[in-house]
Amino acid sequence: MSKGMSQTLDIVMTGAVTSVGLDAAQTCAAIRTGLARFAAVRPQPPPEEPVLGAAVPARRHVKSTPTVWLANLAARALRECLRPSGERGGKVALLLVVPEPARRHPAFDTIDPESFRASLGKYLGQDFHERSCTVPAGHAGTQQALALADQLFSARAIDECIIGGVDSLLNDRDLERLAAAHRLARPGSNGSVPGEAAAFVRVRPAAPKGVAIARILGSGIAQEPDPIDGERWSQGRGLEAALAAAAAAASVPESGLSLRISDMNGERYKAWETVLSEFRYYRTQRPALPTWYPAETVGDVGAASGALQLVVAATAMARGYAPGPLAMCETGSDAGLRGASVVGPAASAPIPPFPSVRAWFGGGA
Repeated sequence: MSKGMSQTLDIVMTGAVTSVGLDAAQTCAAIRTGLARFAAVRPQPPPEEPVLGAAVPARRHVKSTPTVWLANLAARALRECLRPSGERGGKVALLLVVPEPARRHPAFDTIDPESFRASLGKYLGQDFHERSCTVPAGHAGTQQALALADQLFSARAIDECIIGGVDSLLNDRDLERLAAAHRLARPGSNGSVPGEAAAFVRVRPAAPKGVAIARILGSGIAQEPDPIDGERWSQGRGLEAALAAAAAAASVPESGLSLRISDMNGERYKAWETVLSEFRYYRTQRPALPTWYPAETVGDVGAASGALQLVVAATAMARGYAPGPLAMCETGSDAGLRGASVVGPAASAPIPPFPSVRAWFGGGA
């Protein structure tokens, strides 16, 4: 079963902290140029190669415990997202995406996710709305959070919403889990490079005028019947359903999409699913459909993946270097949740200099 958004949302601010950038602008510039910062995070006895990871540079006291580290990551990205946007924000809710419970992330051994979220507001001196909550859904949790925000905006309970996630896979528990399942990038095998990040977007209902970076035209979620820890390979049906739901919510044809941003991370399962869902959904004959893979630069950033895709898409739209005016962000969680979002330029922005913009707006090639 798939589900889409009922309204369009403006992205008015972004924030991100990754291994290649301590803010959204640095991160997007590094992803655009393919600048990776992978290094050994766990030595192995010879002849084994060390485990590679994408760590955010920070002083030791900032990483004193897994809980403190995630709090510091999230707080830095949230401060960027809370900068004045030129318009009064009003009631702001925080929908925080965290790792799936099955991962047993060590950051939540001594504090539950809701208390963790509440502590962020106190630390930042920000009174988030009482309808704020955590979304323990991993990679695709951002799309699930967008569905919750859609409901809150429809009920006029809030004026703005900050949506995003924080995660680090560079802890012993996750590294051992991934290694046992042969999911780490190693010589001669397919796998992911574990990373860590925080990423957020601040959104409000779309308006004809106003300050905005980009616009989320539609979003969809669906459930994959064959998740990564199941007995069968994914056939891409869950992601296909999420893509169709997002496009339907955005009222855009598949043929109009000009960019894909995928959370494919190098794992065989993800690669298989990405290819199959591409064949199932993207049926229009094109000279090319550019696809960006942020994990090539920042590694697999877990619960921060979905929001980071929105940050990358919004920045590309605002700065005009996207190959066209409609980007599809697509992501999937280990437990089977699949999410997709269509991002376009802000209505208040001038027509950006997209390479294909004249053809798209009816001006010829």
